[in-house]
Amino acid sequence: MAIALYNGFPLVEGDTGAYIELAINPRLVLDRTPFYALFLRITSMWSSLWFTVFAQCALLGWALLRFARLLLPATKPAPTALLAIIVAAITAFTTVGWVSAYLMPDVFTGILLIAIILLLTNPASGWRPQLAYSAVILLSLSVHNSHFLILAIFALLVMASAIARRQKTLVVRSAALLCLSAVIYLGVSGMNAVKKHEFAFSRGSNVFMMAKLAETGILHAYLHENCANRNYRICQFKHEIPATLNDFLWDQYSPLYRMGGWDSSKAEYAQIIHEVFTTPRYSSLFARRMATNTLKQMTQIQAPDKFTPQMEGAEPWKKVRQYFADEAREYNTSLQNRGKLSANAPNFVYYVFLALSSLWVLLFYSRVRTPTLHSAYGYIILFLIINALVASTFSTVIYRFQYRVFWLLPATNIIVIARYYWQALQTKTTLTNRQTHNAA
Repeated sequence: MAIALYNGFPLVEGDTGAYIELAINPRLVLDRTPFYALFLRITSMWSSLWFTVFAQCALLGWALLRFARLLLPATKPAPTALLAIIVAAITAFTTVGWVSAYLMPDVFTGILLIAIILLLTNPASGWRPQLAYSAVILLSLSVHNSHFLILAIFALLVMASAIARRQKTLVVRSAALLCLSAVIYLGVSGMNAVKKHEFAFSRGSNVFMMAKLAETGILHAYLHENCANRNYRICQFKHEIPATLNDFLWDQYSPLYRMGGWDSSKAEYAQIIHEVFTTPRYSSLFARRMATNTLKQMTQIQAPDKFTPQMEGAEPWKKVRQYFADEAREYNTSLQNRGKLSANAPNFVYYVFLALSSLWVLLFYSRVRTPTLHSAYGYIILFLIINALVASTFSTVIYRFQYRVFWLLPATNIIVIARYYWQALQTKTTLTNRQTHNAA
């Protein structure tokens, strides 16, 4: 909670206002699942948004301690002091504090990855740990639309590798991950169907894809080449297609809203998307854009240099005043909302530590390597690639979507380094004790 405490209030984004509104007045919406809002509703206890941040950090702390114990030697339990040092170092030398301080579901991406690694690599055969990890995975999957797809792709790739290497236990556990992903997909789609909407995981998926086609320039090219033969309503705006996904989705002068909003052109958008992806020239262009955007997203690992104040007129400002009025003063006087919060200096520390700790791990890897550690690094790197692929393909390239989980790589470096020097200290202490005993 260090960054939230330093800021004087939990960090907020524009979407935070929507989550607060859905927490107080629950309903299904087009562009997000209702479960982070439900989490906020329960954990805030209708009293304080600080309680939600505390709950996020408590769950993350639990996951981190489990992860640290997994990678530390199993022969002798790690002392509390060592675990405290590890968590303090992770807080100081990674961007985790900037993620967990947000009233946003971003913190659950890292929690999801940790729970996945614990489920796949945990040597314990008892059902209780596996059930606990599965419950955390389900919670993490439910709070953000991207998590379901990320896990589905991740589980399929891990399962294929396990089948090829005939690792029966890993096949079973990766299949369990795939089932958890299916549960969330069917659950959310079923909720939409029960509420008389279509059976779909995200009712706004066509709009998001059209916005992505606009950002890549493909929609502009398609309309200029096909509007003469197609009677699409969007053709009247073919010279006014926004250049970015955010402008297409949220600008009030976007063709999306001038055509009536999110539900107004569903059939037309679906037909255009189908034609784009069944035309080799457009689909191959989209594939190239997807590859380059994934690489760009992989580099977006720092916390924002400047945090945008969300003051008068902004949705978070409105909702805090409306539903948590006794915290409005804290909100208004926070460093973020006074324009005085920046991660510019900390980012320099994070980059230096990432470089130095990664170099240390590469140099000492042969000494610290274990099967569990090797698997953990593999899963982290695979997850980071898939996260970048999904985020940049179905949304836009921004820091938020990558640094929300990238922090786990330097955090793992911290655990590995702590393990090495703790073992060295234990060995030295043992030798000293033996020498003293022999001398006596």
